[in-house]
Amino acid sequence: MILADINAEDGERVASDLRAEGNDAVFVRTDVSEPDQCSALVDFIKTKYGRLDIACNNAGIADGIAPPATHELPLDVWRRMIDVDLSGVFYCLQAELPLLLATGGGAIVNTASLQSFITFPRTTAYTAAKHGVLGLTKAIAKEYGPQGIRCNAVAPGVVNTGLTREILSNDTWRAALEEKIPLGRTAAPEDVARVMTWLCSEGAQYVNGACVPVDGGFLT
Repeated sequence: MILADINAEDGERVASDLRAEGNDAVFVRTDVSEPDQCSALVDFIKTKYGRLDIACNNAGIADGIAPPATHELPLDVWRRMIDVDLSGVFYCLQAELPLLLATGGGAIVNTASLQSFITFPRTTAYTAAKHGVLGLTKAIAKEYGPQGIRCNAVAPGVVNTGLTREILSNDTWRAALEEKIPLGRTAAPEDVARVMTWLCSEGAQYVNGACVPVDGGFLT
């Protein structure tokens, strides 16, 4: 198992925790907005394991707590969002696919979002990026399905992670969000991980090009 993230401290900690549980886990610091780093990551995987069976493209950033209106959005903010949330997925896919093909097939799961389907005010860059991830997922599923590569996505709702910590630490905002979720709570990372695991399993061997909402019913 190879873990990759731009945050070396957290990445090393997670890899260490996994090794303590008896897993073979290695962390490789990677900035997915840099195509050369994505290629180097997959080269490392090829050298260490000689194959790639499953790829989960999960890196992402989000809008701040009070993002500007679209006409005031700084271009560097737009570019950074697209670079990480959309181009980063593409760069990883482009690096992963040759090794998946050489392996004889495999499974890819991309992290999309509720905002692959809907949008909210002042989230133009994030919405555009996540719509793009959904499009990439469908394109890869169609193009590489005949060669034994399945490509799906998950569309998380509000998940209790570092990206949402500032919002969810505010009791008023948290309550307002939970009121819109039929299950009455935000997601834990494990809620999303279980769906990703299933999409990579034999139980989902006929699932290809799908985007599964993990949102507690928010979209309904």
